[in-house]
Amino acid sequence: MLSRRLTPALAALVAITLSGPAAAAERPRLLVVVNRALNEVSVWKAEGTALTLAKRLPVGKAPREVCVAPDGKHAYVANPDSNSISVVDLDALSIVTTIQLPELDKPDGCLVSPDSKTVWALSMGRDSLLVLTADSGRLVKEIPAVGKVPRRLTLSPDGKRLWIGSNKQPEIVVVDLAKGAVERAIKSGNEPRGGVTFTPDGKTLLVGNVEDDTVSWIDTSTYEVRRVQGVPISPQRIIVSPDGAFAYVLTRFGAGLFAMPLTAPHDKSKVVALGKAPWGLAMNPEGTLLYASNNADDNVMVIDTATFKVVADVPVGKDPNGIAIRP
Repeated sequence: MLSRRLTPALAALVAITLSGPAAAAERPRLLVVVNRALNEVSVWKAEGTALTLAKRLPVGKAPREVCVAPDGKHAYVANPDSNSISVVDLDALSIVTTIQLPELDKPDGCLVSPDSKTVWALSMGRDSLLVLTADSGRLVKEIPAVGKVPRRLTLSPDGKRLWIGSNKQPEIVVVDLAKGAVERAIKSGNEPRGGVTFTPDGKTLLVGNVEDDTVSWIDTSTYEVRRVQGVPISPQRIIVSPDGAFAYVLTRFGAGLFAMPLTAPHDKSKVVALGKAPWGLAMNPEGTLLYASNNADDNVMVIDTATFKVVADVPVGKDPNGIAIRP
C-alpha cells in the first residue's frame, strides 16, 4: 500500500505547482484613472462591467496621462506641473518612487516597452523623447526634435520604431529605436496627437487630427497618407478592435464615441453618447468592453462593444483624465 505522506521535496513541488497559475489567476484586473484636479490616481478593480475602488494615491501636480507596463506590475503617471513621473506598484497599491530629472520638462504621453524594462516619455517642454529605465528611472538617452509639444506615441508592431504625434507640428515623427534618432516626419493634419494607433496587421497607422476633425490613414510601408476621413469634433483617442473591424474614436465635443468601420462601408459607423468633455479611453484585452472618462462629469462610462451601448456609469472622483487597463 502506498503511503499518503509526501516527502518534503514533493510537497514543495506540489506547492509551487499550485501557487503558480493560481496566483496569476488571482491577480485582479485594474483600471487606473488619473484624477487631474485632485493630484491623485485612483485604482479600480474591473470585474465585468463593475468598477470597485481599490485605492487612491497622491501623485504630482496636474497629472494627465498614465501608461501600464505589459507585465502589469507598475503604472507610470505623468505630472506636467511637477516635471515628474510617479511610479505606482499595482500589486502593493503604493507609490514606489518619483522620477524627477532636469530633462523631464512637462511630461505627457508615455509608453512601456514589451519587456517592461524601458519607459519612453515625451517631454513637452523640450520637444524630446526620453528613454528611461523602468526600474530606476535612470535617463538612458534623450532624443530631440520629435515634434513641437509632443503628446502621444505608439510602438510599431515589429518593435523597431516609435511614432509620435504633437500639438504644434502637423506631422507624425518616426523614431528609429536602434539608431536612437528621428528617421522621418510624415505630413498628417493639424494637431495630430488625437490617438496614434496601429491596425492589428500593422499595415496602417491611424492618426486623429484634433483641429481638423479628421483621421489620417498612413500606409506604414510607403509612409504616405492614403486616406483622410472626417469624424466628429475633436478626436482625442483611437483604439482599434482586436479583429480590426472598427476604430473607436473618442471625440471631445458632440458625438462622444464614434465607431469607424475599417473593413466595411462608412455607413456602418455607430455613435454612442458619452458625458461632458470625454478625455480618456481604454479597452479590456478581450475587446468586449471600452472605458471612457469624462472630465466634467467626474465619471467613467463602460461601453459594451457588441451592442455599442453604455452599460455602467461610475463616479470615479473629480476630473478623470488618462486611463489605462492592467489585464
